[in-house]
Amino acid sequence: MTCTCIRNVNRQLRIGGTQLKTMTPRGNNGVLGAPRVLVRVEFTDPTARRQIPIAVATHCPFCGTKYKG
Repeated sequence: MTCTCIRNVNRQLRIGGTQLKTMTPRGNNGVLGAPRVLVRVEFTDPTARRQIPIAVATHCPFCGTKYKG
């Protein structure tokens, strides 16, 4: 089963001129995989000055389907 949540949510968000932040991984053979949702990370201490880590979902945050690869 292939998850279509990113496409469906982006279609709904398009009305407001927004979209989900995603990344598309490349396999070892250079073939593009399925897009994955990037999760926004915020620090709980606003005075700390550090680079914000990037969190990439391994499962669809909408339906729970595990991303392949």
